[in-house]
Amino acid sequence: MNVEFPSPIDYTPIHSVCTQKPDNFRPGLLFSCEEQHGGVGMVRNQILKCIRYAIHGGGALVIPSMAKRNAKDISDIETSNEVPLEYLFDREAFITHLTNACPGMRLYNDASDFPSYENRPREPLQLVGDLFEPNHPRTGLSDPLSWRASFDSWLAEKDVSISHSQPVHVQIGQAYLEYPVHNDSLSFSSEFGKLLSFRADTRALASRVLLSLNQKFELGINPERAINEKSFFGAHLRLEKDAVEAWSPEEGWRFSRMEDQFGEVWQEIKGSGMGVVYVACGDQSIVDTFSEYISGKLEEEEKEMSISVVTKYTLLSGHDLERLNALTFDQQALVDFLIMFKAGVFVGVAHSSFPWTVALRRHELSVFRWEEGRVDGGYANLGSDLLRDELSVIMGMRRDYPYVDPFEWGLWP
Repeated sequence: MNVEFPSPIDYTPIHSVCTQKPDNFRPGLLFSCEEQHGGVGMVRNQILKCIRYAIHGGGALVIPSMAKRNAKDISDIETSNEVPLEYLFDREAFITHLTNACPGMRLYNDASDFPSYENRPREPLQLVGDLFEPNHPRTGLSDPLSWRASFDSWLAEKDVSISHSQPVHVQIGQAYLEYPVHNDSLSFSSEFGKLLSFRADTRALASRVLLSLNQKFELGINPERAINEKSFFGAHLRLEKDAVEAWSPEEGWRFSRMEDQFGEVWQEIKGSGMGVVYVACGDQSIVDTFSEYISGKLEEEEKEMSISVVTKYTLLSGHDLERLNALTFDQQALVDFLIMFKAGVFVGVAHSSFPWTVALRRHELSVFRWEEGRVDGGYANLGSDLLRDELSVIMGMRRDYPYVDPFEWGLWP
């Protein structure tokens, strides 16, 4: 199964941006973004932003890395345990995609591989993407195309000149949803996220999960189709320890209460009419409780329907299950991402990047697809002020959350 959903990457819009100015890329300038932290959705987005800033700045790039979550405490994401890109993503595919899409950008495995790096006049400069506009609006930087000029002025203020013989290394730190991902073009934003493909082993496991799901319930899924309507319902339950600690019910996060999140998902399941619910959750005990909840609701409401709750763990067996269990918390989440892309209907909460990443990508197949220039981004449809289309639902309304981060503006689909 390929993460380049719903279609293979088209390099054209990225190539157009990268080659718009023949002299955009300049020797002697190197960008890097080490130890990006967060869940899969946020790490992916941080890396994509880093690449976009490197394109703006006109420099080479060290292949990004990330921080590995603390396995003993999944709420601890800001660790110093640096792991390479291939911890979550396909390194070779990334190199191929970015080289083809942006031929002027040179990639390096390590900063020390950069020409004349040992002759650099100073240690790496530290920069965050919104340094030049810290009070940007909710929709992100107001003029990303001016970032290059601001960056060059910043270098000049530091009396830094870019030279092939004495290179400059700039480390891009982690800012939050500050880059307006639709600024270049609708086609660019649609293709840019495809630079990062998930690990090959997780794609293989996702294929096995989908095959098992199809065979067990005779859903008639055509794997060649992006989405098979009326096949299975996808629910992302965000109630793990790290989520409830970060978004406490006591602080007004309604959907961090199990009964509220379960109840909202139940209403969506009933509306879908589907009898198979695939659940993504990092805590199997929560899935077990949810399954009991669904059984209780069917009995309580005297519904003449059967609903099966399944996960990747229940759909795999033998060697495949062993391979899955050998993966870490975030690596296992990649399998769920890939399955949720294929769901007939998908639902998740508004305070997690996982459901937004899935829903925004699926939205590209919606009849309500984003239209350039629309104030609301084209996502708030079918009675929602968040995201609700015929394929995906970000549950609730804005009033159900203390605040909603601007995922619709700052998250690459």
